[in-house]
Amino acid sequence: MNRAIAYGDCNTEGLKGERFLLWPEIVCESVALELTNCGHTMSTTRELLEYNRTFPASQYAVAFVQYGLVDSWLTFRGAPYVLYYPDYPLRKMARKLVKKLKKLARVWQLQKRLGAVEQVPLSEYTDNLHKVISSAPQTRFVLVATAPNLDEPRNPRIKVYNEALARIAEACDHVMYVDIYEDIWAHRDITLMEDGTHLTAAGHERIAAKIISALKDVQR
Repeated sequence: MNRAIAYGDCNTEGLKGERFLLWPEIVCESVALELTNCGHTMSTTRELLEYNRTFPASQYAVAFVQYGLVDSWLTFRGAPYVLYYPDYPLRKMARKLVKKLKKLARVWQLQKRLGAVEQVPLSEYTDNLHKVISSAPQTRFVLVATAPNLDEPRNPRIKVYNEALARIAEACDHVMYVDIYEDIWAHRDITLMEDGTHLTAAGHERIAAKIISALKDVQR
């Protein structure tokens, strides 16, 4: 079963219109795996659960998982959330309404009034990951750290979510953690786009190199 699946957000899916290879594509080319890419912009581990129902990790030899960017994003307490997958017209309409509400929330300073909370709280984040990992004990899971952001106040929360990934990998024999955070940050002038969030071609290449090296270490 030489197949792999990649679950993740915008830095797994890649930006529309960009023509360079993404890190899951580079890795799978290198280790001769057929790739199914389930990356989805703005998605979280809540979408991961849905993707795992449609594309079960148990059907793949390797499952790459890269979430945390949106999960760790601060919003106001009680903010509504509408899944990005599976998608249909009613959900699209609902998301437009939620976006308008969040714009008003910034004007009304609801984070200060109601309190700030991560989009997916850390406990839910880890529970979601455990559910998927435990559903496929024969699959090799590769948990890829979330890259840092040029909007630096976001980075302490990203680090906390990455640390949770490392703890999960330590506790599960069929799970490995690949820490790409420091390498991307050290070379942020070439690895991150000007928007501060999306990876450049060099960013994807550096992440792929880290994962390929880690996979080779496991096979020795």
